Amino acid sequence: MTLAEYQASVENLPYGKRLPTAIYVFREKNTVFKPGLNQIIQILIIQHRIDERFNVLKFRTDELKVSFLCYPNFLEDPHPALRQAITIDLVTGRSRHTDYQGNHNPPILHRKETFLPIDHPERTRFEMLTRAEETANLYTHPATIGFKLNWDRLLQEKGLTICGHELQQTPNLREAIFPGAEKSVIIERHKTAITRYELSKPVKTLLEYGMLKDGASFFDYGCGQGSDVRGLQGL
Repeated sequence: MTLAEYQASVENLPYGKRLPTAIYVFREKNTVFKPGLNQIIQILIIQHRIDERFNVLKFRTDELKVSFLCYPNFLEDPHPALRQAITIDLVTGRSRHTDYQGNHNPPILHRKETFLPIDHPERTRFEMLTRAEETANLYTHPATIGFKLNWDRLLQEKGLTICGHELQQTPNLREAIFPGAEKSVIIERHKTAITRYELSKPVKTLLEYGMLKDGASFFDYGCGQGSDVRGLQGL
């Protein structure tokens, strides 16, 4: 297959996320493409022992290269992270393997609905999340949000979280624990003090050992009152 024939087959795909130099499509067990692409994919799968974990195909549109990408939990994770990639040069037959398993900032996916056929049962759910993220202005800088740490930081800055495939406002921890509580609470300390009617144990001990001398004044925090030693003789 020539580059022109390959490009024509790829451009005629009825769905896929289209970027300037590539088209991405989700690959399930029974996914069928155009006859020419089907033959290429099946040969590559056999030659390079590619299993079903590699569920996204990347067709380069500027050169004869195909990548098999592993995105675990593609359907369940709202923004799945890339785990592994196998890129194959259709001219030389050489492949390049990339492993992102230990990477703390792997590439992640957005607009998952574009990877799916129009009639896929999950497409509507994914579209709803994309529209919500667009409304929240999360796609203003597309070059940076394609990596996990950048995306997580943006959500945190916006006070947003994603539950399932729904975009939600991050709950305020204080409000969650004390619903309706005011932002600032004035505590009246005098109402929280415990009233005592005798000397504290430390003061009693000092008196017992004669460590408080006549004429000395002190304040006993234990009973909340001031006094002097002469007034305490005989206690």
